[in-house]
Amino acid sequence: MKSWTQSRIDKWLDKRIPSNNSYQMDVNNTFILPTRFGWAVTGLMTCLFILGTNYQNNVILMFCYFVFALLLLALFHSYTNFVQYNISFRPIDNCFANQHVQLSLQLSHKPNRSSLHSLSNIAIYSNHYPLYEYLENGSNTIAVCSLARGRHQLNRISIESIFPFGLFRCWSHLTVPGQFFVFPSPVPCRLKLRQQQSQGKTGHQTSVLVTSEDLQGIRDYRDSDPIHHVSWKHFAKGQGLLSKDFSERSAISGWLHFIDYFTENVEHALGEITFQILELSNQDANFGFSIGNQQIMPGSGMQHQQRCLEAVALYRHKQALQSINKFDSAKTGDQ
Repeated sequence: MKSWTQSRIDKWLDKRIPSNNSYQMDVNNTFILPTRFGWAVTGLMTCLFILGTNYQNNVILMFCYFVFALLLLALFHSYTNFVQYNISFRPIDNCFANQHVQLSLQLSHKPNRSSLHSLSNIAIYSNHYPLYEYLENGSNTIAVCSLARGRHQLNRISIESIFPFGLFRCWSHLTVPGQFFVFPSPVPCRLKLRQQQSQGKTGHQTSVLVTSEDLQGIRDYRDSDPIHHVSWKHFAKGQGLLSKDFSERSAISGWLHFIDYFTENVEHALGEITFQILELSNQDANFGFSIGNQQIMPGSGMQHQQRCLEAVALYRHKQALQSINKFDSAKTGDQ
């Protein structure tokens, strides 16, 4: 749970730095304060200034004025350098629970920046994830962390720079727009696929032999050939019984039920069902998917795979049990 103070800060940041795909650093989204070294120099110069004033020591006072001018120069260049940058975030790709979330961004700068500011560097970090890396001009891909399965949105990501002398720190807190899914880690297992029967009942079936309409040629008739494969044209010409030879392929189709993989270890079972979804999709199988109280009609292709994986990622076992218990209670009451 967030504290009251953190919640107020987040609301203030949402108003001051709204979520966007691209951020140009400017006065509205940039913060600047001295670093620890900068505060130490400021405190030391304050003490020396008081000492020089009390003892009317012009050498000490001149040294304090020089350092104060250096601090103002560093403050100006720190801000001027930081507002030269532009950061653009790309959509985050879905991943699996055993993988790190990959954050992709583009770092660019204004074309008219000075050669002095080209020596600077920008670091990216987060208070929510173990992350601290320096960015390069151009495209950057950063491994943030691994997350549990589900639908996620990254917390605010921060960037900072202490150019030129490490006396001042410029930073900004940026929101990474968009949501992404983390799917369970695939666990290899044996396929358990049901074929839907005409009566509405289901039975275990691993594959169905499908005959295509592509005619390969003519061959001698066999007792096991269906009657509609007989070439009556050749029979009428007195060439005997011949059969049309069609190309055949083994195509997998049916229904994938999470209950067939369910064990006490729910996450392990979700990993197995994820593996089967990926395998069936790679084989271009036409399959339906049932998990909890959600059913996805038979289909194939990448969109169908994405829908099934999203259903697995969002599965909540307790909610599914509650729905089943309510259904059983209502059914018992009707009886």
